[in-house]
Amino acid sequence: MAFSGKKVLIASLGTRGDTQPYVALAKELVNLGAEVVLSTGQGFDAMIEAAGARARPVPIDYQALLRDTEVREALFSLKGAIKLARKSVRLQRDIVRMLWQTGLEEKPDLILFNLKATAMTLVARRLNVPALPTALQPVTARTRAFPVPLFGLPNLGPGLNAMSYGFFRRLMSAGIAPVLKSLKHDAQAELAQSGSLMDGHLPPGGRPLNLQAFSKALVPDPGDWSAEVWQSGYWFTEPDPSYRPPPDLAAFLEGGPPPVYLGFGSMPSRDPTGLTGIVLSALRTTGQRAILATGWGGLTAAALDESMAKQIHLLDKAPHSWLFPRCSGVVHHGGAGTTHEALRWGKPSLVCPVFADQPFWGARVHRIGAGPAPIRQKKLTTENLARALKDLEMPTFRDGAERAARLMASEPGAKGTADQLARYQMRYPASFPRQAG
Repeated sequence: MAFSGKKVLIASLGTRGDTQPYVALAKELVNLGAEVVLSTGQGFDAMIEAAGARARPVPIDYQALLRDTEVREALFSLKGAIKLARKSVRLQRDIVRMLWQTGLEEKPDLILFNLKATAMTLVARRLNVPALPTALQPVTARTRAFPVPLFGLPNLGPGLNAMSYGFFRRLMSAGIAPVLKSLKHDAQAELAQSGSLMDGHLPPGGRPLNLQAFSKALVPDPGDWSAEVWQSGYWFTEPDPSYRPPPDLAAFLEGGPPPVYLGFGSMPSRDPTGLTGIVLSALRTTGQRAILATGWGGLTAAALDESMAKQIHLLDKAPHSWLFPRCSGVVHHGGAGTTHEALRWGKPSLVCPVFADQPFWGARVHRIGAGPAPIRQKKLTTENLARALKDLEMPTFRDGAERAARLMASEPGAKGTADQLARYQMRYPASFPRQAG
């Protein structure tokens, strides 16, 4: 098999949306014969092991973290973000040290890492193995077509767009510098080497393959990415044929036309009760059947009364790959995973972003004609949400979503990325030493 006798270490820090696509890739690498170790936050071991990989969690529970009062405040104010950043340096140092130790203990032949785990480049320098950067958003590959999509910036023009990526790199370097102090003695030689940790490591020299795991349906190749950038499409989890929905969910879906799905993933709300009230009031206005996913996010079951029980179904969680095909449209926060999953099934979407890359994905969905203009979560009202919910029913948005779905189905995805990595190891065989013993 293509990866027989080879070990791949994947490091991806973040919420479920930052983990699940890497699990999908891990499964495909396992199918090619690789031993795969996945290092991420706590709480994902079962999902990782079900893919045939081995979990090496770091000391952080992102679900619990997002429920912390200070963390929630950091999402909604600059003052809160600064306070949290100062407080979290010790935690981040512990995580970096754990990544370093994990890498040296596992001795992988290949490392894949996301933007929050750039310390893995130091491991690759020590072991002299390839470390390939990966991204679920177009933030690591410089382009003149649009600015770095993490700050809600408008199009700044070609020159300033390109400059924004340099600014982002300097910001990342400044942010990780105090965290790396925990390795200043153990990794002194590796820290002294030139080059950005964001770019990974390739033993023969030069720049390693840079995996961009998002769809051309949303982000067409801008034409000026450097040669090492390879866009694979999103790394989707395939539907589980053994999944059986709870009886009440199955009964609701069978009891009328396809409902609209509303849920905000891992994003907490500053006022969950108020947000839920707006959602329910808008649904009273439109009369649409709906599934409200509470999960980690900003919706609560407390505001639902008996008069709406037949119109609305409350849901803790269900696999999006099973549920979205049975819905008429999707209202969500604009995480990369949910954005791609909705369009994968040809479902028009309304994005209600909170921060980071979410406004970018909302704008992209609207730009390709797959949903109404995004409405920031803090700007939601009964009136504008009701209008947008009715707009989701427009045939033009359904057509736009279905066009995106057809393109996504043709992209390499997780399986094609595993195959590409197999070809890559054939191109640079000296970079993939067989581990002894």
